[in-house]
Amino acid sequence: MKRLLMLKSLMMVSLLSSGLNANSKQEQLLIKYEKNRIGSILKRQGIDLNKVDIVLKKDLGYKNWEGYAFNLNFNVKGKEINQKDFLFSDGKVIAPELIDIKTKRSFKDKMYPTLTKNYFSKEHLIAGDPNAPHTMVIFSDPLCPICVDEVPMIMKKVIDNPKNIALYYYHMPLDMHPTAKTLSIASAIARDMGIKDVDYKLYTLNEKYFYGEDKDRVYDPYVEKSSQKALNYFNKHFKTDIKMSDINKKRYQEKIKYDEEMAEKAFVNGTPTIFFDGEIDKTRDKFTKYLK
Repeated sequence: MKRLLMLKSLMMVSLLSSGLNANSKQEQLLIKYEKNRIGSILKRQGIDLNKVDIVLKKDLGYKNWEGYAFNLNFNVKGKEINQKDFLFSDGKVIAPELIDIKTKRSFKDKMYPTLTKNYFSKEHLIAGDPNAPHTMVIFSDPLCPICVDEVPMIMKKVIDNPKNIALYYYHMPLDMHPTAKTLSIASAIARDMGIKDVDYKLYTLNEKYFYGEDKDRVYDPYVEKSSQKALNYFNKHFKTDIKMSDINKKRYQEKIKYDEEMAEKAFVNGTPTIFFDGEIDKTRDKFTKYLK
């Protein structure tokens, strides 16, 4: 079995009662502890904690240890904020952090929900057979440099090996790339127009024109804010005539919002994030053993 190392800088706190069998009572104690812990931190910054909820409980596969994910709700300058936090418990103690001493990795890496069947919709299938024995879900930003480097390779391998894996794609344009949302919506429109493998083609284009030679760069994806400039780039290379009025259609704005909400429900907070057979895959390469 894996051995655990508790970070020495983080204090382990005894539960009010040891050896609890009633999960509901234990969870109430965990919520109370989390409220006190986070509430005091926020209060020093003049912020009131509104609510704390347990949104995930997961068996860690080590003795009686379980991980708990909390949703913290508070307001900052009139804006409502929801943020995740994690605690671990074996029913006797609470630990804010657990580290696998062998791999040196935090057990927080396991604290993702198992994806439900709602994630495997026809609308999000971009490659592979929907009846394939394995599933892969990608949350990605078309201007994220790591995504541009890795995602097209992953897509191409599934496109070339469609029988074993069904690949589902969720748009997750990040605020740090102001024009990513425009490119994401343009690709969704192009897919509806019947353009094949549009997401794969967009990523390969972006690899050349944003992260290739400086002389090829269309614009700085971290600085440029012109949606029209991004759309002109897309139309030029896909030979489409998509208008900004198309980009702003409610249907497509809501599609991106839906994808972002699904990402939040899956605890996704960065790109690219990949789930294989419904479980988080931090290595991003579990799928390779199922390719022919």
